[in-house]
Amino acid sequence: MRFAIESMIAKRFLRRSHYEKDACCWIRAFSGKSYNFREKLSSRSDLKLDDVVDLFSVMVKSRPLPSIFDFSKLLSAIAKLTKYDVVISMGEQMQKLGISHSLYTYSILINCFCRSSQLSLALAILGKMMKLGYEPSIVTLSSLLNGYCHGKRISDAVALVDQMVAMGYQPNTITFNTLIHCLFLHNKASEAVALVDRMAEKGCQPDLATYGVAVNGLCKRGDIDLALNLLKKMDEGKIKPGVVIYSTVIDSLCRYSHVNDALNLFNEMEKKGIRADVVTYNSLISCLCNYGRWNEASQLLRDMIDRKISPSVVTFSALIHAFAKEGKLLEAEKLYEEMIKRSIDPTIYTFTRIASQT
Repeated sequence: MRFAIESMIAKRFLRRSHYEKDACCWIRAFSGKSYNFREKLSSRSDLKLDDVVDLFSVMVKSRPLPSIFDFSKLLSAIAKLTKYDVVISMGEQMQKLGISHSLYTYSILINCFCRSSQLSLALAILGKMMKLGYEPSIVTLSSLLNGYCHGKRISDAVALVDQMVAMGYQPNTITFNTLIHCLFLHNKASEAVALVDRMAEKGCQPDLATYGVAVNGLCKRGDIDLALNLLKKMDEGKIKPGVVIYSTVIDSLCRYSHVNDALNLFNEMEKKGIRADVVTYNSLISCLCNYGRWNEASQLLRDMIDRKISPSVVTFSALIHAFAKEGKLLEAEKLYEEMIKRSIDPTIYTFTRIASQT
């Protein structure tokens, strides 16, 4: 198995963090002699940083040393706390103590290097791992993909996924979704959409999350036609868009002054049995108010209340402004009172919009 790796063997593959000055920094005092690190690891959902540093101290002083499986559980728990520098430093301490890393601990370290923007060191670990005979897993390669994306090495990220497929790995939707999101972030929308279309060819069917990433990316760019086309593809693929995807497209249509198209899509969503939420209503109400169509906006507010969907300060502020602009100050005042009755605190925007019309 071959990878284009920048540095196969690093002279020093782990860096110290500010949590250690020397080995003794990890040694802490404990109360009680019956402290059981395995019991603590089994309840790792409650662990805090001090707990895991204490645990590491106990583990490295234990004789015989705990298994690499126990150390990997600890490193994984710290990684979940997003304390990547601590994981890296502990990995170095393990190496100095002669504790051999496993495929799993190497994968954790690679992920931490990638998350902390140290891609060259992640690649060095990958090279060292492979030289020792370990085959990287799909999880390891997905971490590396994240590292390429965060490092803005888009061509390397695309090449990595192609290489994964060529070597017999089966990239999953998380892998593809990561790359699609990355392409959108770096203004490569056409490549992102093309990748959605090619996923099936690479052995992975796009799912709801895939389309959600793509639709969101297209709408942020104002490529509404392409977003609507993806909605059609979802229907063809028997994937039901949720309220989030519909609301994203509706909001984009509203922002780009396609209010009637937004209303039509809203009606289509309703016919398909997809229940609109406050975000959907807010987009439509704000847009209708901007175009002076306050009667339709008011009807949508009534629909919200009938459906037990609680209006937000955005909903009320848009309508209050619309009524005040039309000179309907009594209606604006009634809406303001209704907002207060619902314990919704007005914002400075609410007061400003009222004041500007009185």
